[in-house]
Amino acid sequence: MPAITLCIPAYAMGGDGARYLADSFDHLCHQSFSDFDIVVSDQSDDMAVAEVCRTYADRLTITHLWNREGLRQASANVNNAIAHATGDIIKVLFQDDLIIDPNGLAHIHDAMGQDADWCLCGSGVTRDGSSVTRPMRPRLTDRMHFGKNTVSSPSVLAMRRTSAMEFDEALIWLMDVDLYKRLWDAYGDPVVVPDTVIANRMHEGQVSASVSKALRQRELRYMGRKFAKTTSFRGWLEYLRQRLKAL
Repeated sequence: MPAITLCIPAYAMGGDGARYLADSFDHLCHQSFSDFDIVVSDQSDDMAVAEVCRTYADRLTITHLWNREGLRQASANVNNAIAHATGDIIKVLFQDDLIIDPNGLAHIHDAMGQDADWCLCGSGVTRDGSSVTRPMRPRLTDRMHFGKNTVSSPSVLAMRRTSAMEFDEALIWLMDVDLYKRLWDAYGDPVVVPDTVIANRMHEGQVSASVSKALRQRELRYMGRKFAKTTSFRGWLEYLRQRLKAL
């Protein structure tokens, strides 16, 4: 059993998915911490992602899974990878993001120790896959689950396998903040690695760039019902602000 399993949801991404995944694998080959494996859940209709996994199989321990029959969206796809993880720690990593710090996995493993249920790490953004700007240290607030994301993308998340939760497959835009809220409610504060471990890649094919106002309204209503009993007054103010913004 590896110490960490990296769970990567993958798809064609308009023809860029395999290239982004290869870039991510290149960075993983240079991690100082080596006790990890990778599960790639692949919803592509072509062989490009599978071929990248085959190409790196002599350098990384990779399990490639086809996931063409289920719901075609990120929550369902990463849940499929999580279901097949065997590591003590589950580390989510979206295929277009990078573990930019060569000591990133070591930092996460050391911070979680033997008993931490979940962990968040610092992040930044990249457009070229190398330079990183806008460093962000994650922090939790009582407004985050309504779209005021002060944590960053799912790629900053790690969970103890025995404490892991699935992403809500009813959500696209708010899939990450929903899970942060549920983990926070269940286990309290996460351990935080303040270093910029993750580089979130900015590109035209990002799902977040194509979220419609109708989808935002639908997911906000859903979250309002889901967390009606655990949302603070400030949280409801954020809910109303986001609803008005999506009009």
